[in-house]
Amino acid sequence: MKHIPNLLTLLNAGCGVVAIYFIFIQSNMGVAACLILASIADLLDGMLARKLGVDGSLGTQLDSLADAISFGVVPAFLWSSILTDYGTIEQPWGVVLGAGIAVSSIYRLAKFNLISDEKVDFTGVPTPANALFVFGLWMWLGDWEQWNWIIQRSIDERAALTLFFISILALNIYWINSSIHFLSFKDNGEKLRRKAQLIVVLIFIVLVIFVKALALTLTVLAIPVVSKLVQIVSTRKNSL
Repeated sequence: MKHIPNLLTLLNAGCGVVAIYFIFIQSNMGVAACLILASIADLLDGMLARKLGVDGSLGTQLDSLADAISFGVVPAFLWSSILTDYGTIEQPWGVVLGAGIAVSSIYRLAKFNLISDEKVDFTGVPTPANALFVFGLWMWLGDWEQWNWIIQRSIDERAALTLFFISILALNIYWINSSIHFLSFKDNGEKLRRKAQLIVVLIFIVLVIFVKALALTLTVLAIPVVSKLVQIVSTRKNSL
């Protein structure tokens, strides 16, 4: 029983490796399945370790290494695919630019291991959320309607689109280790937080109806905005 949490962590890492293969063959469902399974394993390993009383430094290190693969390296390859398949970047430069996400994610995970005090919310965008952000964009672009529209653009128009992608990539690299307040879905008993979490879920549901996979990307973008509003309202309530 005591080895189950570490096995789940290793499952997380394995899913990340398999996801990279599915990126190369452009399998949306394959990447989605791997990321979902990796996220579930990442959620359960820590919970089980604490429940079984076997949480320790080995599990912490394994967890960060697994997350570096599934939520750091996988988004790097997703960005490589976006820049080369939908933009005008050629390899190996797509991988080189995408590697910035992996580097930023690894730095965040290493820094997180050194933090002793646990906060309810996150500072900076957590790597799993960032992976969903990139995956949503990649999956949406792979939809036939978007793909067909992109390949019909002129070279100049595709170059402009590539610059737009690079700008989003730069934002991605920055916000992982930024001071942005990012609302978590932990419950600390505050009604305001519960309402904010419900709003995020509703935003996602509405967006799925209109933009499908891009809802993942837009919802992750919306969370820091909702988080800031929660901070403002909370500050005002405390000052009254």
